[in-house]
Amino acid sequence: MSKKNIDKREIQLGEQIQNGLYGKEAIKDANIYKEISNTGIETFIKNINDFYSKEIESVFKPYPHALIEIILTLFFKNNSKDVELSDCFALIFQKKIEGTRKSYIKDKYINMLEAGHASKQSLSTNNPLIIWELTKNNFLAYNEFLNVLIGVILINYRYSIGKTYKFNTLDNHYGNKVNQLIELKPENQCYQYLFELLQPDIRNAIGHQNIWFEKSSNTVTYLNDKTGLNETMSIEDFILLNSKASYLAEAYLVSISTIAIFSFGTTLDRARLPKELFLLIMKINSSK
Repeated sequence: MSKKNIDKREIQLGEQIQNGLYGKEAIKDANIYKEISNTGIETFIKNINDFYSKEIESVFKPYPHALIEIILTLFFKNNSKDVELSDCFALIFQKKIEGTRKSYIKDKYINMLEAGHASKQSLSTNNPLIIWELTKNNFLAYNEFLNVLIGVILINYRYSIGKTYKFNTLDNHYGNKVNQLIELKPENQCYQYLFELLQPDIRNAIGHQNIWFEKSSNTVTYLNDKTGLNETMSIEDFILLNSKASYLAEAYLVSISTIAIFSFGTTLDRARLPKELFLLIMKINSSK
């Protein structure tokens, strides 16, 4: 997808949201689409403060906070030794990493935002088929986003524990990258929350249309292409898992906004960060 087409899509999406396409609750987030490429410090501060001022239900809150902690821990730990590597967290939003084919995340980020808004709005319809289709689309969209991001997390994590890395790892299959990270056995609880959201088998089933909803039993059945067997889960669990990923876009935005402030901002800019985030960064830096 060309940059010209992506820019047009961002403008169109922002206009759709402002016009209420996704409902009143989504309108307040419309400026994200117009401001996300803005390098002004005020925009980065706003992105961060908007997230930390939200009241997020306790069942969902650990997931975005886990992603923020993972990204920032790896960034601050690696940045002083390998700037090219740690900068990938932010660079993938604007372009592919040189020598790779699948390391560009902006279009997948926008897909996730759009699918997420549609999925949230579907819940008010009480129509099982509409809810299923839009939740399924969102499930695929957030896993496509993580498919890119998990590669950057993997190579940064490898470097953080003294192992070598290769940028072409970013082009590996989703499941391969997930398995590589799991095999490294990260001890921080944050990774357990992330692993729960990483669902390459279900993502593949959706992509290959090997998944279906059985209304009579309220179950989701999908073909696991690794085992060749059908697996099932309740529709409630499927929706809950999808909902746990609902703040990933904002968590990523907070992370790269924080990186930008520490890369280009002043000491006064950093002092304006929310207390929770500031304390997290102090904790990370004290453990390096």
